[in-house]
Amino acid sequence: MQKETASIRTLRRALETVGSEERLAAALNVAPLDLVRWLSGESPPPDGVFMAALDIVAGTRKRRHR
Repeated sequence: MQKETASIRTLRRALETVGSEERLAAALNVAPLDLVRWLSGESPPPDGVFMAALDIVAGTRKRRHR
């Protein structure tokens, strides 16, 4: 079983906030396949992506879709 890290929890919260993997990938300006890998814990997201996800969760980053 994959350990749930702070980055995975943050990405999942950001996913709940924006509503879909496609929207989150667009909001983070990343490839959907990369997002899936990060959400599954296959690899950690880059620091900039993690920070952008934190901004989404905190409500301080404008979302492209609502």
